[in-house]
Amino acid sequence: MKTLKGTTAASGIVRGVVCIYDNKVKDTVPHYNIEPNQVEREIERLKEVFEHAKTEMRDMIEKAKSQSDKNAQEIFGIHLMMLGDKGLFDKITDLIRTRNINAEHAVSDVFEIYIDKYSKAEGHFKELVHDLVDTRERVLMSFNMETGHFRCSVGEQKPVIVAANLLTPSMVLNIPREHVLAFVSREGGITSHATILARSYGVPIVFGIDVEKELDCGTNAIVDGSIGKVIISPDEKTESYYDKKIENIKKKKFVCDTVDKKVHARTKEGKNITLKLNVSIPDELNLIAGLPHDGIGLLRTEFLFIKKDEAPSEEEQYQVYRKILDEVKGPVTARILDLSNDKLPSYLESSVDSRNDLGFRGAMAVDMFRDIYVAQFKALLRANENGNLRLLYPMVADVNDINTYRSALNEAKKILKKENVKFYNKDIQEGVMVETPAAVIMADELLKNADFINVGSNDLLQYTLAASRGNALAEKRYHILHPALVRLLELVVKEGKKAKKEICLCGEAASFEEFYPLFLKIGLKSFSVSVSKFSDIKCELLHVKELKDREMLDSFYKIKSKEEAEKYFAKFV
Repeated sequence: MKTLKGTTAASGIVRGVVCIYDNKVKDTVPHYNIEPNQVEREIERLKEVFEHAKTEMRDMIEKAKSQSDKNAQEIFGIHLMMLGDKGLFDKITDLIRTRNINAEHAVSDVFEIYIDKYSKAEGHFKELVHDLVDTRERVLMSFNMETGHFRCSVGEQKPVIVAANLLTPSMVLNIPREHVLAFVSREGGITSHATILARSYGVPIVFGIDVEKELDCGTNAIVDGSIGKVIISPDEKTESYYDKKIENIKKKKFVCDTVDKKVHARTKEGKNITLKLNVSIPDELNLIAGLPHDGIGLLRTEFLFIKKDEAPSEEEQYQVYRKILDEVKGPVTARILDLSNDKLPSYLESSVDSRNDLGFRGAMAVDMFRDIYVAQFKALLRANENGNLRLLYPMVADVNDINTYRSALNEAKKILKKENVKFYNKDIQEGVMVETPAAVIMADELLKNADFINVGSNDLLQYTLAASRGNALAEKRYHILHPALVRLLELVVKEGKKAKKEICLCGEAASFEEFYPLFLKIGLKSFSVSVSKFSDIKCELLHVKELKDREMLDSFYKIKSKEEAEKYFAKFV
């Protein structure tokens, strides 16, 4: 048995057989030279092929219209526009003329230039790569070339876990819905056109898995789209666990489907629960429309700073924050840039020894790169025209850390006033991330100086166990909801009740439905989860019955191993 971790694009859990879909167009494109007197004939071939591909695109658009599939209409409309781009066609004909090569060769080479260009871009532009690949395949297919097929025949016969290096819109639509249990791919994007179409199938989607290296046709596997895991050749114990989970999900969803989708999260007894969303990139906002959420509980702002050659300008940040704050109904909790040794952009240099395991975090980074933080605060203040912004300070250990962030915030305000720039100058709620045992111990003092607490369970667990996240030995030994972590959570919640301030859990632990009876038992009433997990957690809460006695909590604290913890939570599955 082997567990692979990827990124989830659609939740759900399935068991089945893996079937790899081959899409290696570049390996099958014929490359040969032609005589000068054959050039015009080759260009005529190209024209015929483009017209044939356009006709096929129009047919697919009409088919999508008849099925009222607006997503497919829009996507294939974009592909048709690409095929109608005179610049693209001229570049291919120029290549045929200047290099005396066959049309297929020229098509492949010109598309590869565009694909390479957009592969290096960021955000939406990078996701155009999938559309370029799909359009190239459509053209090459019109040369009567085979551009995609299942590597094993089982994919043509029964539902399978479809695995591929890259999902493309045409590939998704060419595989009958009834033959798809899940999609697993190496490359992907949450809002790529292929993912949007695949999501309409209502199956789990996980990308970030090295398909060629890790998967084989005919292998039994479990795809847990809820947490982005692919389990290869699961053992009997794991299969039994997931069989129960799948059956339980079916029963719960049947009940949840009868409930008004606009109703916010609540327990079985009708007690309201605050359920927010974690957002890592702006494109995820496209997925939250219609979800009855209670705002953004964690907006990670690192996407603006990482993988760039220089720091984003104040104006660039302002435009992004303004768009997010305008689009979201409800409070938006923006976490101030969370820098560390292992998350340091290339344009910043640290004086801290890179061999130092703990490096620097939180307020230490503010001291080192103050200008970066002042610029971010200025952009956030300017963007807060609706007054729905909440500030969140990462990796806080004590009150002095809060004061460091607040000092940079006050400096930003002074500069804006000096520049005569209007900004929201009323009280903005300030919160702290509790991610270390020190912060837990100091929770009472922190709450005297902050308006709310977000608990980051991922870091809190690693610093409590002295075992870094992703450590295979640690994951094998310790359960993600270690009793020590729950005791720490309980301490923070108690301080929150005393101060009458919100304690919100926003780490990975909040993604596991089976943990919620315990969370509610210790008094947690606020959570922030990924967009892909929101509906699952909301449905789970509707089935959770709050227990008044402490027996379930006391028995949990007596757990002595990961195996005992897994057995404990199995009863909630």
